[in-house]
Amino acid sequence: MNKHSLSLLCAPAAIVAVCCATARGDPGPSREYQLKAAFLYNFAQFAEWPDDAFKGPHAPIVIAVAGENPFGSALEQAVRGKQLNGHEITVRYFPSAASVEPCHVLFVSASERNNTSLALQRAGNYCLTVGDVEGFTARGGIFRFLVEDNRVRFEVNIDAAQHSRVKISSRLLKLAKIYEP
Repeated sequence: MNKHSLSLLCAPAAIVAVCCATARGDPGPSREYQLKAAFLYNFAQFAEWPDDAFKGPHAPIVIAVAGENPFGSALEQAVRGKQLNGHEITVRYFPSAASVEPCHVLFVSASERNNTSLALQRAGNYCLTVGDVEGFTARGGIFRFLVEDNRVRFEVNIDAAQHSRVKISSRLLKLAKIYEP
């Protein structure tokens, strides 16, 4: 993944998150998690869900976090006022993997690392699952964040993505490191 493509992918939402946190005087989440919040929005932006992934034509796209919230308010700021293909975006928080309900994008927090399989199962059939702990893609997660050379990058499990029935843009896949078992 080249530096220019990565910055184009996450820059807009990251700028909004940093500016809003600074304006409030809120130290907020780390820069790493501000960038990861922007990535979550962009993963949704470069995905296409089948019609039956929604309860109705105007149902929202749900981006959720399972476990402890490392994003602070950065995730809400990254999606505030945005729509994708006519769907508003909402953010939900589930305190544990056991409380996860079907959603469209699910970030599984490190606090739920021992319950990853349960979170993935409960997220539903049409969910882009994302985590940042070692082995996340090996357990069936779709995207795993990596920090390499002080940069946030991501790998993708192509088999898990195909199983989810969510189409991921080839433009996004070109930026990813492909997970190989």
